[in-house]
Amino acid sequence: MSDSSQIEQFLNYMPTVQKCQDDLSELNFIWRHIESTTKMICPFEAKTILPIMNYTRKGFNSLEEKLINNLISENIAKSVQEIKFKAQVIIDIVVRNLFERTADVGFLATDGSIIDFINSKGDNISDILDRLKEYRDKYTVYEDIIILDLEGNVLINLDENNKISFSKDPLIKQTIESDFYVETFRSTDLRPMLDRSLIYSKKIIDPFSKKNIGVLCLCFVFENEMKGVFSGLGQKEDRSIMLMLDANGFAIATNDPYCVPLGRQVPLALEGDYEIIYYGGREYFAKTCSANNYQGYDGPGWYGHIMIPYEYTFKHKAHPIFLSLGENVYTDVMKQTKNFCPTLHYVIESANEINESLRRVVWNGQAMSSTEKGDFLRLKSILEEISYTGDKTRSTFSNSIQDLFQTIISSGLQYIKFISRLAIDIMDRNLYERANDCRWWVLDLDIRNILSKSIISEEDLNKVNNALSIINSLYTVYTRIFIFDVSGKIIASSNLNGDNLEVIDRVPEGDWIRRTLALKTNQQYVVSSFESTYLYNKKPTYIYSAAIRHVEDCSRIVGGVGIVFDGEKEFLAMLEGTLPNYKGAFSVFIEKNGKVISSTRKDILPLTDFNPDPSIFSIANGESGNNIIIYENQYYMVGYTSSFGYREYKNSDSYLNDVISLVMVPIGEVSTDFLQSERQCWNGWRSQPKTQDTKEIATFFIDDIIFGIQVDDVIEAIELSVMASTTEYYPLVLGMVIFKNNTDGSETVIPVIDVKYLFYGRPSAQEKMKEIIVAKYKDHKIGLLVDQLNEVLTFDKVMMRQMSDSIINQHGLIKEVIKTDNHSKMIQVIDIESIYKRIVDKQIVADINVVE
Repeated sequence: MSDSSQIEQFLNYMPTVQKCQDDLSELNFIWRHIESTTKMICPFEAKTILPIMNYTRKGFNSLEEKLINNLISENIAKSVQEIKFKAQVIIDIVVRNLFERTADVGFLATDGSIIDFINSKGDNISDILDRLKEYRDKYTVYEDIIILDLEGNVLINLDENNKISFSKDPLIKQTIESDFYVETFRSTDLRPMLDRSLIYSKKIIDPFSKKNIGVLCLCFVFENEMKGVFSGLGQKEDRSIMLMLDANGFAIATNDPYCVPLGRQVPLALEGDYEIIYYGGREYFAKTCSANNYQGYDGPGWYGHIMIPYEYTFKHKAHPIFLSLGENVYTDVMKQTKNFCPTLHYVIESANEINESLRRVVWNGQAMSSTEKGDFLRLKSILEEISYTGDKTRSTFSNSIQDLFQTIISSGLQYIKFISRLAIDIMDRNLYERANDCRWWVLDLDIRNILSKSIISEEDLNKVNNALSIINSLYTVYTRIFIFDVSGKIIASSNLNGDNLEVIDRVPEGDWIRRTLALKTNQQYVVSSFESTYLYNKKPTYIYSAAIRHVEDCSRIVGGVGIVFDGEKEFLAMLEGTLPNYKGAFSVFIEKNGKVISSTRKDILPLTDFNPDPSIFSIANGESGNNIIIYENQYYMVGYTSSFGYREYKNSDSYLNDVISLVMVPIGEVSTDFLQSERQCWNGWRSQPKTQDTKEIATFFIDDIIFGIQVDDVIEAIELSVMASTTEYYPLVLGMVIFKNNTDGSETVIPVIDVKYLFYGRPSAQEKMKEIIVAKYKDHKIGLLVDQLNEVLTFDKVMMRQMSDSIINQHGLIKEVIKTDNHSKMIQVIDIESIYKRIVDKQIVADINVVE
């Protein structure tokens, strides 16, 4: 946050954070009230409590500021992630599409039929019209194809509604003067019925005279493309305004023409992760992104832009998945804040540390107030209020953070589901172009003429090889493009990467050759299974192919074109380009039979089986889903989408190949430690009223087991940090503590005993042990290392059962048990005398006597 005014500004739109702030303000008032009441009614008895209360109040106040600031920051980060990603996708997915157009216009401008048509002064107009229609039928993203001479006369165009014969557009001169394609987006007399058109133009050169003879214009279906992009990015109840902006910030595409009409200028938000912009009398949370370079292409210089009204920016709902998680799994998942919100996790840990100190003071105060003398009874009621308020304060911190974490996970689930949909959309769009390419290249007249010959000369083959190399240089997503004859034997091939593979005169494996040679129409194509092939250096990929037909008899197939998609590189680029920025996140393309196509994780290899969750494979085409699953002993958010094709590809062209895009983001390790939920069951237990027939027991935890010690045997509980470790008597004795007597100020060195080792024969995990109970036996003092303090409870003596002599002889450390209302739970009361004698048996007593 930059300043307090901006914090307040954001806070007004974050009701859950506002509630947290209000609750903490109320608790702060209660803390002050308890502190002042204690000073008035029992100042002497509470003298050891007042400093820790002051420390607690100040500590919680400090954490409150950190908590509120971080809650705001995390809410902002959540919204930033969504709008930044969408803004980037708007521009990048369009740039990927337009990159293909730059290759198309460059290749089609060299088409022999078009060159012959221009040189013949339009004699074969019906033939060229049919050829251009064939092209548009293959590449359905073009609404018109226009061929002009050097003076701007229209020689032919496909759109019957576009009655043009001449153009004065400067793009003609610009195209003729350029050695590359020209990209134009504006109003033009080439498409007079439209306000603006996106046109890719390239000069046409006669290959023999090397002279410019004309201009080719491919008119892209821009409006329909943008509708598809916006539709794919939109979600239910999404209030974001999605725009494509030109270099000056004017809207050239919009999903909300009522709010931002076409041609309206909006402020750019290029700086930082987001900006606050003012538009149309409202403030918006906004982000503008320029295109990422795609294979050397930077795009037309446009921007993707997202803006959301302030009042809708931070409205996030919890995902219904949390309703279906088991209680223990839900609790375990909610413990993972340290992975997703490390700063907020620090706040929880700090609040817990403060509360542990408070719990220790309360526990000591309860032990001290076990007598009914003086004002101790009043102190006892204050201690109960302190304990309750401390738990409520910690709970407010914890619940606020966990509510936010649940929202973050919910948002993450929606986000990665959206990413999985985007990744499969990019894949389908990319492979749509491959189906187009192979179907168009088989129509090349030079290639058809050569393969129609009864005998193909070496010169003919060289000509074909040269043509394939030129094509491959423009379409770099293929490692090779090859021609095969009617026997399936490869007779010509490009070699884009210059590998050493010998492919000529070989017949590729698989049945796709046979299926290609049986195709009925020029609109049909074949795709191999995703499998290893020598054509791709024995790596798996897809090979797209189409049939070449006799130049004079289209019913007769004379061979085919095969294109080897650079699957390893291209699929990985698709996945990495959409991979969410989470540590450990990975993406996978996988067929519905469970075979991997590509993965961003190096140990998940193509053609291996991958099945993290069987329900993923039952999803219908075009549908998306998300879930929280356990994989490799980790909780993962998983988002997945089944392929849904692009335009006619995989929809109406009869090609079936169901692919699932899978995105997995780790949340944290699965834990079997649910101690906290176990302990909460005990915290709600209430003491019996104190009488002559009751006994007070100071209770504590070791692991999930509750133990007790008679209050008369307790001096004080102190924090673990004061212990100095020792190895002399390890593991029974973990260290020594210099204990100061609060009454006379004397100091005594006492040993700290690992109670868990005494009971179970295995040492404690010291990172879980937090407290030392200083107990006494006659004139001796010993420290007992325990996990967590609970409460000082009063029990009716009838609830207490003495241990039998046989059990005491076997164990020797428990002298009685307390049966509670929960029959599966008992409090084991340890015998300090037995522990002391056990130490004597271990010959540690001499050292104890010395330090005493």
